[in-house]
Amino acid sequence: MSAIARICCVIGVLLGVSSSSFAGSEFQYLPDHPGKMAATVTGSHVQLKKNETVAYKRNLEQLRDLLARQPVFSSPRGVEIIGYFRPNDYQPKATDLPIPGFGYLRFHFYHQASTTGKPVRICCTTDEIFISVNNPNEGFEVYGEQGFPTKAFYEPRNVGELYGFPVYRTDSGNDVIVLSRSATPLWLPVTREEFVAAWLKRWQKQAADAPAVDTVTPELVRSHQEALAVMTPEERKMQARELRWDPFKPAMAPAGSNEGRPLVRTNPAWFNRKLSRTAFQLLMLRFSHNGDHKYEETAGARHESIAPYRVWQALHSSDWKQISGALTDN
Repeated sequence: MSAIARICCVIGVLLGVSSSSFAGSEFQYLPDHPGKMAATVTGSHVQLKKNETVAYKRNLEQLRDLLARQPVFSSPRGVEIIGYFRPNDYQPKATDLPIPGFGYLRFHFYHQASTTGKPVRICCTTDEIFISVNNPNEGFEVYGEQGFPTKAFYEPRNVGELYGFPVYRTDSGNDVIVLSRSATPLWLPVTREEFVAAWLKRWQKQAADAPAVDTVTPELVRSHQEALAVMTPEERKMQARELRWDPFKPAMAPAGSNEGRPLVRTNPAWFNRKLSRTAFQLLMLRFSHNGDHKYEETAGARHESIAPYRVWQALHSSDWKQISGALTDN
């Protein structure tokens, strides 16, 4: 069953409609139907300064317009692209940090309505592009523990470049392209010392709040203290790789091992403090297309949604040098 069919099944359950009525139906896809793109630029619930609101809205509109000039967006076929751009509702407390924002462009495939025979677009979709502005804390898979100096992530795989900009792939199969005006690294390795210390702090707090009958948490505290004590200076600086192998030991691969998933954290020095807060210093675009990188447009396109391919195509057919013009000084 396709992702759309699964969504329809869930909707059917919520509405009291039998999921079998969706599972047994098939869409008559229209991959060549002329589409369109519409994306609004709005404000947020957080009140920015008046001059910041005007400048930031202008920069968001420029980003949208640069994307709209690209082939997939200017002449979409088989999909209607609907989206929006806006500042984040939760702005950083520090007044010297760049203003973060975000946007979505969602690809709704066209199909032939069974009742009227007319082209219609699907209401809901998981095929989309997520755009993050001035926010290296978004776009990749977050590591759940919060005890690190900055937000931690599973390190994505670099799978190449487009127009000189790096492209990464997440474990879920989505692609992320990073446009930055700086050569400063966006992420730093989470060190083995940082990893164990973060978990030790968590277990110590839990042990302090735990009842006397809890014998597990004190053992976890001891094992993490021991792990730190036996680390050599070189091992402390090595990148941590998450690997669960013993419930009573740090969930980390042995020093020098390639097992597990490497971890990184946000580099707090990723941006240029001399630029205006409204300047677009960083753009990260995540392309969600079900992890299908070998989609052939001509292979049975009328029997499956063209939307994942259009998302993939938007990444690979767009001029990212031109789009990088959205990176601004003010």
